[in-house]
Amino acid sequence: MVAKPQQLSLRSAGRILLSCALLAVLVAPGWSAEEPVKEKAATIQELQSPTFVYDSLGKRDPFRPFINFSQIERPIPTKEPSTPLEKYSLNQFKLVGILLSGNHYAMVEDPEHISYTISEGDHLGNLSGIIEEIKENEVIIAEPYLDIYDQQQIRKVTLKLHVEEIKGGALQ
Repeated sequence: MVAKPQQLSLRSAGRILLSCALLAVLVAPGWSAEEPVKEKAATIQELQSPTFVYDSLGKRDPFRPFINFSQIERPIPTKEPSTPLEKYSLNQFKLVGILLSGNHYAMVEDPEHISYTISEGDHLGNLSGIIEEIKENEVIIAEPYLDIYDQQQIRKVTLKLHVEEIKGGALQ
């Protein structure tokens, strides 16, 4: 009777290779029967389940999105400020007062506590904002920016007049 050749599965081929490797380690030159059993067991365990250590140094974070959302709205580069009102960003200004008689005027205060009178059409902020409208309790500024497709868009920023609460008929 002639034996038919059998195909080996990957699992059985791996077991054969592991057995050969163990045999090579155990019969390696310099091996003696006096070695402690723990060292032999550690060697066998290292061959059976190798440990993998991942080093993320220099690699990108797989959970960070491909699109950098902080760069979706970018300011349009501007030249040097021509007035003190173009020196600071809009969120650094504080709206102090509004005057609605004929032409509408508003008073803003910069971070250095210097007050300026502004009207519609004036420039305000370091990103080329233009005062579009002065209302009873707020000033609306149109500020240009570049979107993700490098198209110029206009965003409306509102500075609100904060009136202190009246308690008991007197201002606090």
